Amino acid sequence: MSEKSSRVLAVDIGTSSVRAMVYDAAGTIHARAQIAYATVRPAPYFEEQDPDLVRGEVYRAIALCLAQPGAEPARIAAIGFSSQMYGVIALDAADRPLTRNILWSDGRAEAQAEAARQEFGARWLYPETGCPMNSIFPFAKLAWLRDEAPEIFAAAGRFVSIKEYVTYPLIGEWAVDYSMASATGMLDIREHRWSEKATGHLGVGPERLSAPVSGIHPFALRPDSPLAGLGLPENVAVFLGGGDGPLANLGAGAAAPGTINIDLGTSGAARCLMPAPTVDDGASLWCFCLTDALWASGGIVTNVGNAYQWFAAKVLGAAGLAESDAYGVMDRAAAAVGPGSDGLYFLPYLRKARSPYWDGRLKGTMYGLTAGHTAGHMARALLEAIAFDLRTIAGILQRNVALASHVVLTGGLARSPIVPQLLADVLDREVRVPADGEGSIAGAAILALRGLGAIDELAFAGGPRASASFAPDPENSRRYARIHQGYARLVEALREIDLQERNPS
Repeated sequence: MSEKSSRVLAVDIGTSSVRAMVYDAAGTIHARAQIAYATVRPAPYFEEQDPDLVRGEVYRAIALCLAQPGAEPARIAAIGFSSQMYGVIALDAADRPLTRNILWSDGRAEAQAEAARQEFGARWLYPETGCPMNSIFPFAKLAWLRDEAPEIFAAAGRFVSIKEYVTYPLIGEWAVDYSMASATGMLDIREHRWSEKATGHLGVGPERLSAPVSGIHPFALRPDSPLAGLGLPENVAVFLGGGDGPLANLGAGAAAPGTINIDLGTSGAARCLMPAPTVDDGASLWCFCLTDALWASGGIVTNVGNAYQWFAAKVLGAAGLAESDAYGVMDRAAAAVGPGSDGLYFLPYLRKARSPYWDGRLKGTMYGLTAGHTAGHMARALLEAIAFDLRTIAGILQRNVALASHVVLTGGLARSPIVPQLLADVLDREVRVPADGEGSIAGAAILALRGLGAIDELAFAGGPRASASFAPDPENSRRYARIHQGYARLVEALREIDLQERNPS
């Protein structure tokens, strides 16, 4: 099989489901399968998944995908992985789970993150690890295990992500790709090795963590792996790939440094690739390694599709609707209202605020509400708030890299009839929406193809991807620039009020 005719199996271990797809070098999808799984919420702020369940469903999705008529397993030269980020599992000495996978959305470690900020300052580990001090990162979650579950912490032989737990039986090594390791808040992003300052503070030596490697470092698939008997070639390579965030840039066609990919689903993110590691003075954005020579910088916005669905269910009475139907209810309501929502601001912080503020004290707030406002005004104000936070993130990114004149929009909200244009107006940039809508899983395929030498760049060989384009309306952009300033002042004012209430002296 020639490198140019190579096919790869791409696997995306998501928060709600696993997907497996067979790609060729041109980006054509020949087979696909998807299996959903559940999240467990045993206590307030706790969000977990059964790692054995997820591992088994990953292998089952791969088998289903390879059984499709177009898959042709014998032609597959490599397997590449994408995965949900920020999760951590404690394993015992026999590599059996002591905990469920503590997910990115789990907020139990807020006290540990706040304690570290108070003792050492907000920028303590940030210049080295590229991660703000926040409960989303496994650094804080491990501190919680150390403080609140010391027996488990002491008994743990190692701490891993769900991707490591899935790939270990395939390759027989405990290895973690650079971007997943970066997302722990414990990797030195310049040296591509575990930070002694971070791991020393936790009491977690490198022997309890996987070895960091490039996502395009090839591993051999074990002949006795769970994928044996599925028709894959004996010499098929396994590439660990990356985290779903940085890989979404590759898959969306935003691999050029300075091109922002905005991904809006349950949560959201805005990030771009950089030729060097970058951090900012306010510790507002994260910076992760992707390869030996590329880094991804950006921010995560927690309250997006989940806030949209909450509003549709709780305010508009659309409880029980599927996600796409709930979005439709909101879109119709918001579309009836003009830019600026007639002076209404909706701070969407129903869950802990991540980028650009990293302030768990922020709460959902409506400001400027009058008797003339309708549910449609509230719906549009919510969408505008999401766009304002993304504008703030883009402004911080622009201090470190020259941004492209367009952004690439992916995720469930990219299919909204109003969100792409609203984003174009708020960001004052062209918004491009790829026709196929794939992000992270396509990025896993691209990295695997690059590892094989089947493509020369971090993009499919099929040329520019088809996309819809939304140009900013100059008048709306000028209006939103003023409104964004008011929104930012309102956020800071509410943060100051909260600080005064907590520290009245």
